[in-house]
Amino acid sequence: MEHVKNIRNDALVEAYRAMHANNVKETQEAVTRQMVQATFLIPVLPVKNKLPEDFPPKAIKNEGGQIFLPLFTDIDQAHAAMPGLSEHLLAIDISDVYGYLVDNKELQGAIINPFSKPNLVCVRSIVQNLAKLWSRIKTAEMNGEDSTSAAKANQENVQLLVPKKYPEGAAEMLCASLREQGYISRAWMCVIQKASAENSDTHDWMIVLDTDTTLNGKEDTFREIGQKLTPLLGKQNIIFVQNGEKFEALTRQAPPVYIREDSKS
Repeated sequence: MEHVKNIRNDALVEAYRAMHANNVKETQEAVTRQMVQATFLIPVLPVKNKLPEDFPPKAIKNEGGQIFLPLFTDIDQAHAAMPGLSEHLLAIDISDVYGYLVDNKELQGAIINPFSKPNLVCVRSIVQNLAKLWSRIKTAEMNGEDSTSAAKANQENVQLLVPKKYPEGAAEMLCASLREQGYISRAWMCVIQKASAENSDTHDWMIVLDTDTTLNGKEDTFREIGQKLTPLLGKQNIIFVQNGEKFEALTRQAPPVYIREDSKS
């Protein structure tokens, strides 16, 4: 227990808060660097005659019924969120997190400090990529090599694609919800596709938003919109992000699914 009391990830918390406030390449890279260095705390359920490292993890459900692993950056976060289980905590890294996902196909990913605002949601594909990056860095360190080059050989190539046809009713539902948010001028609805993937039906969805203000502090609003879209999009994750430089290739080529009336020319 003394070991977990000493674990803190203040730099990670600072990094993902900065990304929520300004979601650009630099802040995303800062989060990635901290994620592969972090030691997380995960609550587990004790099982008689088993070692702590073999205890099953305590999972949580989001508002859409999807199952995630709760990860905490320090013991204070764990105590505040789950006082009944905070005495049963394991220290793990991102590679261990991915191991849990491999063992349980129902898990959709992990949420860092799930009961805090803001928090950090990592879907399965993100955890997998981070675990691969962690492995490359650790291998380089074990071989006495410079781990910096390994860290730069970042994640598996991912594309954002606007589908030719949206699931029935999904675009209409999204547009109706966005009209109620006067600060959103345009929106693109796209799938997150790995370069190696073939079946787009299994991909997560990303909603890229042009806004007149930051999205920080509006998490509850987009969680509610996501809940409305879930019956139409299935069990895939729905991620809302603010438009920025990294989305230029998409937003310049693809027509938006939503345009605010006063933004139409």
